[in-house]
Amino acid sequence: MLVLTYTTVALRCPICGKMDFYALSRFSMTGSSKASITCECGTNLLTMGRNRGKTYWMQIECSMCEDKHIFNYSIKEFWSEKLLTLICEETGVEIGFIGPREEVRKNVQNMDKSVQEMAEELGYGEYFINPEIMYKVLEHLHFIADSGNLYCGCGNFNLEVEVYPDRMEFHCNDCGAVGIVFAESFKDWEIVRRLGEVILTEGTYRYIDDKKPKKRKTRIKK
Repeated sequence: MLVLTYTTVALRCPICGKMDFYALSRFSMTGSSKASITCECGTNLLTMGRNRGKTYWMQIECSMCEDKHIFNYSIKEFWSEKLLTLICEETGVEIGFIGPREEVRKNVQNMDKSVQEMAEELGYGEYFINPEIMYKVLEHLHFIADSGNLYCGCGNFNLEVEVYPDRMEFHCNDCGAVGIVFAESFKDWEIVRRLGEVILTEGTYRYIDDKKPKKRKTRIKK
């Protein structure tokens, strides 16, 4: 009987945005010992330990909702050839995979491919400065809107959206308010992923971020 002693974990860092592959050894999970995975940027991605009995617990830093998720798997499930898919509890989006290396790699490629196909179908493949960041921002803002937390301070929930290579602009036709969300760098994504709501300020033109409104140069993609 073949006994698996290593498994592969694929996780995306919530800080730098890098998706990478990591190996976990069965021998590092004996007794009360814990295992952890850390991104190259220094961010802790996963902490794992053994419960009483034949189960493991995992705490994962989510790249989608900036929260921590706890997963529990039996030892048999974890050290099998079956792929385990990690799902964000808040958004329902895949945030990682655990299992045989080739299966994990294949699913990560499919996940990245789906973003690329969506961009091509919409004709935006060459439009955005950073397509990966743009779609992460769009997805998070869609989640905020579905939660009823994207609107104007004047009471208008039906905002118009204009999408540019590096940003989105929300317009309120009732009072003329405009809100701008940038989406071209990991710094922009760090700001957006912390947002639980987006509320335009009635009758004003402002940037939606964690600082006071400021002027910002717009890069033109050649």
